[in-house]
Amino acid sequence: MAKKPKSATESAKVPSVLAFNRKIEPSDALMQAGLWASRDDASQWKNIDLHEKRNRGTKSQYGVADDEKTDPNLVWGDDARLPFGTDSLKVFFTVKFLGNIAEPTTHNKPDFEKTLKAKFEEYIEKVGFFSLAQRYVYNLVNARFLWRNRLGAEKISVQIRNSENGQVWNFEDAYQYGLNAFDLIQDKQIEEIANLVAKSFKEDDYLLLEVTAFAKVGEGQHIFPSQEMVMEIPKGQKSKYLYEIKTQQGACAGIHSEKIGNAIRTIDTWYVDETKESKPAIAVEPYGSVPNRGIAYRTSQTDFYTLLIKWLEDKESSDNDKHFIIANLIRGGVFGGND
Repeated sequence: MAKKPKSATESAKVPSVLAFNRKIEPSDALMQAGLWASRDDASQWKNIDLHEKRNRGTKSQYGVADDEKTDPNLVWGDDARLPFGTDSLKVFFTVKFLGNIAEPTTHNKPDFEKTLKAKFEEYIEKVGFFSLAQRYVYNLVNARFLWRNRLGAEKISVQIRNSENGQVWNFEDAYQYGLNAFDLIQDKQIEEIANLVAKSFKEDDYLLLEVTAFAKVGEGQHIFPSQEMVMEIPKGQKSKYLYEIKTQQGACAGIHSEKIGNAIRTIDTWYVDETKESKPAIAVEPYGSVPNRGIAYRTSQTDFYTLLIKWLEDKESSDNDKHFIIANLIRGGVFGGND
C-alpha cells in the first residue's frame, strides 16, 4: 500500500535533530597601542600586555552585615591599559561570510529540509539578502564590536579591506553611524560592501574582510579585552582573568571571536517592546534573549520557531519576520527539539 504523502504541516515541524553551521565567522581580535597620528604606519603599533593589579577596596554589595562593612575587600585580577606615550587603541580581526545558508549540517527529517529550501529560494527571489547584509556591514562600520572601548573615545575610525583583491573602504568617523539607525542607511561604501556580503550569502562566494578600528582614548587609559569566564574561583586566587592571544610578537590582549560575532549580529530591531518608543537593536537569538538585561524579547508567538513554522506552512509572514528567520540560520546553532 502506497504511503500517504505528508502534509505541509507535518513537513514544517521542527525536527528533533537539527543544526546549522555559522555563516558569519569572525576571528579573535588583536588589541594594540600606538599614536593616532600613526594610523597608517603598522610598524608603530605594539601589542598590549596584560598585567595584574591588587587593590584594597571596600565591601559595597547589597546585604553586607554591619560588623563587616569596614572590612577590606581585597581585589586581585588582570588589567589592561594603553602604555604612556601612546594615545590610541587599534583593534584588528578578520570576518568570513559564507553561503549554503539553508543547508542543515545535520537533521532527521528530509521533508523539512525540502520545504525549507523551497521557502529559502522564494526569499532570495522576492526579498533578497541586501537588507540583512547591509545591517551586518553597518555594525562593522559603526565599530559596535569595540563594546566598552567604544564609550568615551574621542575619535574612532574604521577601515575594511577585501582580502581577495585588496580593495579598501575607509570610514573616518564611526560615531557618524549610530547603533540603531539601520533604516536610515545611505552610504555608497556600505552599499558596495553589502552587495559583496549578499553575493556571498546567495552564491557561496568566498568573502574574507579584514577589519581595523582605531579609537583615540588617551594616554595610559583603561582598555577592555574580553573577560574569561571562571566557573569557580579558588580561595586565594585572582578573580578576574582577561583574554590573551599568543602572536609571533608575543602575548597580546584580545577580544573573543564570540563577542565580535555577537556585535555583528546585533541587528534585530524587528522585535516587539510595547514599553519603549525607541528600541535598541539586540543580537539575533531564537528567543531574543538578552542575558545582561534579564529578559527575552521574543516569546509568545514571535520566537524563531513559531515564525519559522508559520512561514513554512505558507501562512502570511512579513518581510521582517523572514529577515529574522534567515538571520537565525546565518547565526547557526542547534535548533532541534521535540517533534
